[in-house]
Amino acid sequence: MLAASFLLAAEVLENLAFLANASNLVLYLSKFMHFSPSTYANIVTNFMGTTFLLAILGGFLADAFITTYSLYLISAGIEFKVSYHHS
Repeated sequence: MLAASFLLAAEVLENLAFLANASNLVLYLSKFMHFSPSTYANIVTNFMGTTFLLAILGGFLADAFITTYSLYLISAGIEFKVSYHHS
């Protein structure tokens, strides 16, 4: 029961962080980038949809072909490379 409670709390906090990032993206695109509401709404929904679809793809790859740990290392490497490249 303790482990299930921990996982539930971690999932709630993860979702809160994800939604906070999405709302910050809305503010950034509207206030600093000066996009129209239809444009930034489209960008944010594309971001959220891509995130959810990549999570499904990652779960499939981890279950079918490679281990979860290996997929985590590959994903972290891609994220590091992309974030390092853009900063």
